[in-house]
Amino acid sequence: MQLLDDVDAETALAELKAYNAAVRTEIPFNPNVKDGRCTKGLAIPKSNWANTLDAPPYEAYAVTCGITFTFGGLRINTDAQVLDTDGMPIPGLYAAGELVGGIFYFNYPGGTGLTNGAVFGRIAGASAARPG
Repeated sequence: MQLLDDVDAETALAELKAYNAAVRTEIPFNPNVKDGRCTKGLAIPKSNWANTLDAPPYEAYAVTCGITFTFGGLRINTDAQVLDTDGMPIPGLYAAGELVGGIFYFNYPGGTGLTNGAVFGRIAGASAARPG
């Protein structure tokens, strides 16, 4: 059975053929180490663990990109007040969670987004409720 709803089947097949032709099959596949079994000649190369797609059955799923969070964002102070470009608090504006910049840079430990939101959410709420 072949079913490719909402897919340019001709282009998809051409891409699969180009990928299969680009796999360096003379390099032994080893899933336990970075084996160097790569592709050559593709716009986006694969550097390890490349295997041809030539043994059905196949399944395909539509995917799309999304931004999980910004890895940056608003600068805040220790009261979770958002700071302007001069480093001064913006009255009445607080931030917490993934919106806050400076917590993570290159990557982050999984699950820490919830902790970030809980900690700075509590600080932001307490700061916003403070008279003054």
